[in-house]
Amino acid sequence: MKRNWELIRKILLAVEQLAVEEQAVAANDIPGFAPEVVNYHLQLLNDAGLVKGSCSTYLDGRVECFARQLTWQGHEFLDKIRSQGMWNKTLSVLRDKGLDLSFDTIKAAAAQVAANIIGS
Repeated sequence: MKRNWELIRKILLAVEQLAVEEQAVAANDIPGFAPEVVNYHLQLLNDAGLVKGSCSTYLDGRVECFARQLTWQGHEFLDKIRSQGMWNKTLSVLRDKGLDLSFDTIKAAAAQVAANIIGS
């Protein structure tokens, strides 16, 4: 399964909106995506250290994940891509330069877009 950066951004935004730690974002909380796809991305975000959560694997191979809060790194990354305008400009820069959408290139491109806006 490929990473879906739009879904990753939506999950991070949803986790940030949680009011208390007893709440969690689960697969059914992100409309427009199949639960197994959301679970996969929740697991990726947890493994990458962007969210604090948990995953359970059942005997039938099904994985169910929850995210309860953002980590420091999760907040830092989301701050770079929060606004729709910044997100669109970041993706545009990467596509124009023919670069892959990786975590590091997205962070670098978002920082460059912000620096260009600040310098204007």
